[in-house]
Order: sequence, then structure tokens, then C-alpha cells
Amino acid sequence: MSIFQNAIDSIQVGVEDYQFNDERRTASSIRNVSAGVLLLYKEKLCRLSPKDDPELLISKNLVPESKPDGSLMFKGKGKRTVDVQAIKERFGSLNVTVDWKVFDKVNFLRNNVEHYYTSETPVVVREILAKSFVLIQNFLTTELEEEPREVLGEKCWNVLLDISGVYTEEQNVCSASISNIDWKFETVACAATELRCPKCSSELIKVSDYLGKYPDINLLCSSCGNSFKFSDVLTECVHNYLYADAYISMTDGGEFPYSNCNECDEPIFVIEENACMSCCYEPESFTCSYCSAELEDYEEDGKVCDRCLYVHDQMNKD
Repeated sequence: MSIFQNAIDSIQVGVEDYQFNDERRTASSIRNVSAGVLLLYKEKLCRLSPKDDPELLISKNLVPESKPDGSLMFKGKGKRTVDVQAIKERFGSLNVTVDWKVFDKVNFLRNNVEHYYTSETPVVVREILAKSFVLIQNFLTTELEEEPREVLGEKCWNVLLDISGVYTEEQNVCSASISNIDWKFETVACAATELRCPKCSSELIKVSDYLGKYPDINLLCSSCGNSFKFSDVLTECVHNYLYADAYISMTDGGEFPYSNCNECDEPIFVIEENACMSCCYEPESFTCSYCSAELEDYEEDGKVCDRCLYVHDQMNKD
């Protein structure tokens, strides 16, 4: 059986599992649909491989060899196939388009369900299928030049279409609700777009009322009905949003993006905004009395920056 047919079969079985509306089939639905998406990506690599070695680009390890005429060629070594990171790298160099941001969200949810299985996971399954629908539709059409309804079958296609339509409609309502909030800080406004329910992990979050003041804004999960305050998830949201900057700082050096606040001790004092995202504390900044440059902490007592202090000392010597 071909990789392409395996991909289609996996997606179809995953959709069938979902239709049973049985918690015991939840994990199976997620695994099958996610596996189907990855198999579609591997199919693309096979189609881009040389005709005499159609599985070359899905080999995990590629080794160079010399042809009899002295030219260079590559051969796959071993039976291991490419993982997600390798697929990303090869697609990048081959100009194959995938919305990796959406894919990473699907992958995150899949891992979350696999490791933290709860009774609310059918809610998350709908999100995974809705987002996977977008990935499947775009990739089949633009990269594999296949007609999605035809290759998946009308029954499977219509189920995915229905799930995506319902989910997208509710997502638009929630997004509009969240966009009306004054988040006070740019970092928080950006982080709020990644809001998830702390109970079921759904992204379908909206404001339940506009009575609470920042950060105690009252939120409601449209999926499981869980009510919570933004302050309950604020720290996690900010840390998730600044994760990449924090990782770069730890691996390559440079200033860490946040620290503990001197006022409330919450670890979300964002350096770039010079403010605490929780209690809104903003330390007073001091400027040099001569040139108005912002002073470093150690310079504040003297009210003069090092440069002006040096110039002043030199003038007195003269």
C-alpha cells in the first residue's frame, strides 16, 4: 500500500472514530488524523524524490556517494524515516508551503491529550480536527494537486467540513469578544491571542462579563463551560508568549525577557515594557541631569551618567 493511501486511510479512520462520540475512541481519532497529516507530508517528499529512488527524501539519514563518472549522489541509510523537524527543514529548502504555526498547535494539543487524558478531551478533538481540516485541505490542493472531496470520500469530507464550519463560527465570536478588552500592555495583548481554558485546553474563550478590572477579567470557556479569571492564567500566557525569547536568552546569551516584580514578586515583569504584567508596577526612570540620558541603576544616586561625569571631571582637572 502506498504512503498516500495510508494517509487517506488514517484520516478516514480518525474521522470515523470521532463520529462514535465515545471517549474510548478519542485518543484513536487524534492519533489517526495526526498520523494522516504527517503521511501526506511524507508523500510530498516521495513525489519530489528521484524517480529511481522515490523514497530518498523520506530517509532520516542521507549519505553522499560518488557515481562512476565522479559526480555526487545521495542515498538513504537505514530504515528510519524523517521526523517532524526533518520534514520542516526539507520543506523549507524545497519551498514546500505548510502553515507550521497551525500544525504546531495541533501537535501540542495531540501531545496534551496523550499525556493528560481527561473527560473533556472530545472538546479538544473537535479543535484538532477543525485545524487539521485546514492543513489537509490546503496541502492536498496546493502541494499534492489532489481534490480533497474526491480522495477522502464525500462522507469523510462532509464531516470535516461540518466540524470546521461550526468551530470557525464559534471561534470568530470568541475572538471578537477578546479583542474588545483593554489589555493595557502589548505583551499581554499578544499573549491573550493564545488563551486556553485551564480545564479542557480549548481556545474557545470569551468574556463572560465586562465587570472585572484588569487583570481580574471574567472569562468563560465556550467548550466546557468553565469560568475563570484572566489573572488565573496570566503568568502562563506571558511565559508561553515569551518562550522563544527566553530560550534564545538561555542558549545564546542576552537579557532574559522577564523577571520577578519588585512589588508583587510575580515572575512577569517584562523587561522590554519596563512593567509588571500583573500589578502594573512601572519603576520610575531617572535621567542624567546634564544630557537627559536614562541612567543605569548604579548611576541613579548621583543623577549623572558615567559619560557626563567623566567629562565633568576632565574639565575640573583642566
